[in-house]
Amino acid sequence: MSFLEKEDAEKSSSFWDWVVGIGLVVVIGGFTVFYQVQKRSSTSRFQEADGLYQAGKLKEAGKVYEELKSAQYLTTKDDSTIYSRLDSIETAQEQQNALVTDAKKMAAAKDTVGVVTQLDRISHKDLLNPEDQAWVDSVRGKSAMAAKP
Repeated sequence: MSFLEKEDAEKSSSFWDWVVGIGLVVVIGGFTVFYQVQKRSSTSRFQEADGLYQAGKLKEAGKVYEELKSAQYLTTKDDSTIYSRLDSIETAQEQQNALVTDAKKMAAAKDTVGVVTQLDRISHKDLLNPEDQAWVDSVRGKSAMAAKP
């Protein structure tokens, strides 16, 4: 009888071994699937941001790059690209703001040719704040009206 009792004890141990084994497989498999989904999502968002940047939509690209700064599943090369692109967007924004500031100074000095020249140099109006965008639009509208005979 004692021999039979040992077999029963081993059967219950075997059951729990299977439960723990299957549990480990499920946990490891679940983590692997989660990791792959997150990695694909981060990669596709990076490609989206890269496409926006290449198309010249710097403000939209900057927003996506900002979101990607916290992405955990990008390579160090992608991470470096994100920070490099964010720096170039910031530099472009500062240049656009400087052009508007110079144009406003020229407008105050009644230098209409200088104002038009500065406004023609603005290549990314979307990087300007809304007030400056409105000012640029209003000045361009006035200069277009003045050019008509």
